[in-house]
Amino acid sequence: MRLGQEFAGYARQVANAAERAGRARDAMLELALGGTAVGTGINRRADFPRVAIKYIGEDTGLGFFEALDHFEAQGAKDACVEASGQLKTIAVSLSKIANDIRLMASGPRTGIAEITLPSIQPGSSIMPGKVNPVICESVTMVAAQVVGYDAAITLGGLGSYLELNVMMPVITYDLLESI
Repeated sequence: MRLGQEFAGYARQVANAAERAGRARDAMLELALGGTAVGTGINRRADFPRVAIKYIGEDTGLGFFEALDHFEAQGAKDACVEASGQLKTIAVSLSKIANDIRLMASGPRTGIAEITLPSIQPGSSIMPGKVNPVICESVTMVAAQVVGYDAAITLGGLGSYLELNVMMPVITYDLLESI
């Protein structure tokens, strides 16, 4: 296996990550806006969802649309769980790349030493020539945090009772932290 083949695999993982990020965004475009507390739409202006979503779309540049079924969109948070799963997959993928790069750069006197990392944080008093793989280590720590957020979001998805989800605050917080 050549080094270029390995990095071509990483490039494909990054391209897949970009597609997954788009799917995560798209999962969140359906808005249950104007359905009132449980999705009936009672006691609201008939055009409220359309008008409000139009303004939100103009402000954000995103193609939001009214939920096809307010009962589903308000009672279940499946879109949030789906988006979080995509973000988790991206995190796991990037962590794999970071771990591989860290391993390939291990050295310089022992280890694989197949590639050389820039000396962002060089040195060690007991290992001359060592370069600490701080970027790789940072990526793996962020990935671990995103996986943790995904676990909380998944559990938040379990917080739906009838037409309401009582765990929306934790779902929202953790989704925002994940991105």
